[in-house]
Amino acid sequence: MRKKGIVAVIVIILVAGGVFYYQHKNEIGFDPEDRYESGRLDYMGVIYENRSDIIAFNEGYSESDNCPWGFVHNGIDFFFRNGSSVIAAAPGRVESIEVRDNGPSVTNRFYIALVIRFNASVIVLYNFEPWTQNSTEKDQQLSLLNVEVGDWVGIGDEIAVFVKAGSGAHIHFGVGSNNQWHCPKQFYSDEAYTELMTMIHSFHPDWDLCYP
Repeated sequence: MRKKGIVAVIVIILVAGGVFYYQHKNEIGFDPEDRYESGRLDYMGVIYENRSDIIAFNEGYSESDNCPWGFVHNGIDFFFRNGSSVIAAAPGRVESIEVRDNGPSVTNRFYIALVIRFNASVIVLYNFEPWTQNSTEKDQQLSLLNVEVGDWVGIGDEIAVFVKAGSGAHIHFGVGSNNQWHCPKQFYSDEAYTELMTMIHSFHPDWDLCYP
């Protein structure tokens, strides 16, 4: 897949205390034609090619502070090795790419939110957090995105190469519909869920993916 340029911003993503607010509307008439089965997303894969690409797992999905990480968190954080491939967990059309600048006082200053629409109601978020205040490193991550708005991707396609600019660098991954984020367990294939839990348990043997 060819490398693409920077694209226009068409979404709003706000971040507060680990919670992502994505303001969007259902896309009436969205039609993937015959590209993939879009009636229901229950065959999602993981976003990494190799389990060894993940160096830590610190946060899953939680709707309260009653979880190992101690705060509400409406997605999954994947801590990739530098230079690892990030692959599409689900097929769809790239709906938006937004760069957010949280200001010079914030350690993880820059977010790059890539949203892929699966069907009229379901979207998938890949929020790249290179964990840097250096705009050059942010631009490097942008240059290593391999998709642009309007592109169609298939499950397993490489959408980016990850830049680990700081120790906290990761991708916040979420699945949402109707302006709500959901525990992603229901969207995974059985095989992918088993792989994901095996990865998580390699770091934390007694952790679950989601906490109510």
